[in-house]
Amino acid sequence: MTDTTAPIDAMATEALGLFLAAVDQIRPESWDEPSNLGEWSVRDLVAHATGSATKIVTHIENGEIAPGPSDPADWRYEDPAAQLRELAARLSDALPGADLDAPRASPEGEVPLRRALTFPVADLILHSWDVHRSQGRLVELPEQALAFCRGLVESVPDHLLRRPGAFGPAQPVPENATPTARLLAHLGRSVEPETR
Repeated sequence: MTDTTAPIDAMATEALGLFLAAVDQIRPESWDEPSNLGEWSVRDLVAHATGSATKIVTHIENGEIAPGPSDPADWRYEDPAAQLRELAARLSDALPGADLDAPRASPEGEVPLRRALTFPVADLILHSWDVHRSQGRLVELPEQALAFCRGLVESVPDHLLRRPGAFGPAQPVPENATPTARLLAHLGRSVEPETR
């Protein structure tokens, strides 16, 4: 049985690491190409997810968080990988003293920090896959990260999961699809091999 009870602080660190590793593999000429998310370029995708990474760190530091999803226009950096490394260093500094039960504002109202981190951590994990996919790679998420995201997805009613600005309709899945491909297809991503 897969362990879905990974501590949120460990998942936050893993999620930021996964995303940074994906960003480090973006080809220089690809930043302004379309991402797998249609309306966003690769740069927009990275900017949006950098906003999620910033939310994670700011929540842990007990700073002010802007409501709603991260707008790519708010998170553009000249060197996104450097910005992510800076966030990773802040996360490493702040996590040891973090009270994961401390109250934080969230779209659900005031919740414990561990709960407030759930969505932005999952966002980073899922968008690390999107960055790879946008570069023509289908990668497998680590088992713990996959279980974390699957647990979150299964806890959200379908009408909320599919609301505008969230996830699109489920996509076809090849018969031999991996667990990662099955989850991402359920979340509206194309997981069919690309023909170039």
